[in-house]
Amino acid sequence: MSAVCPILVDAFESKAVVAELRRQELPFEITHLAAGDYSLSGGILVERKEVRDLHLSVLEGRFWCQLGALRRVARRPFLLVEGPDLDGGALHPHAVRGAYLAAGALGIQVIRSTGVVDTVTWLGVLKEHALRPSRDRPVYAQRPRSLDSTPAEAVLAGVPGISVVLARRLLDRYGSVARLVTSDPETWEQVPGVGPSKAAALRRALF
Repeated sequence: MSAVCPILVDAFESKAVVAELRRQELPFEITHLAAGDYSLSGGILVERKEVRDLHLSVLEGRFWCQLGALRRVARRPFLLVEGPDLDGGALHPHAVRGAYLAAGALGIQVIRSTGVVDTVTWLGVLKEHALRPSRDRPVYAQRPRSLDSTPAEAVLAGVPGISVVLARRLLDRYGSVARLVTSDPETWEQVPGVGPSKAAALRRALF
């Protein structure tokens, strides 16, 4: 029966993706998902972000809530970023790449898609992958069982030169990434371990 399990597609997903699922003759069902945009067998849950929405969701704070929901619900979470230009949004190039690193630090695999056709092709590949007989995965391919980093720590630790320990010090001082961004950058160097070079790296990533 598992071979015919449909891809569950969230009711708010793009009509273009639904049309492409039909064109590629992949079985699917429209439903309301508690997290993610596509649910496949094997515990696979995929959150799809067009590049512009990725930028906006990071700026508005939705991104971290969505990643948290993926981690809670999925055994094998994926973030699929769709669009040819990763820098096609308001975030600084370092910041959007920091979001990538943060997703990986949280145990979420990131997939790049060039467009709707590529996205659905990826869903087909993931579906086939989920149907393969389960085997013990090597240690390097396993999702961490427990992750001590919060999403806020992960995004700061994605900045070159900023360790998780230093990220925690910054959050202890400012309370959140949003408050850090709106604070006077000159005060960052008052946090032990943050010198001029690391403060400059934070500026490049967050502005």
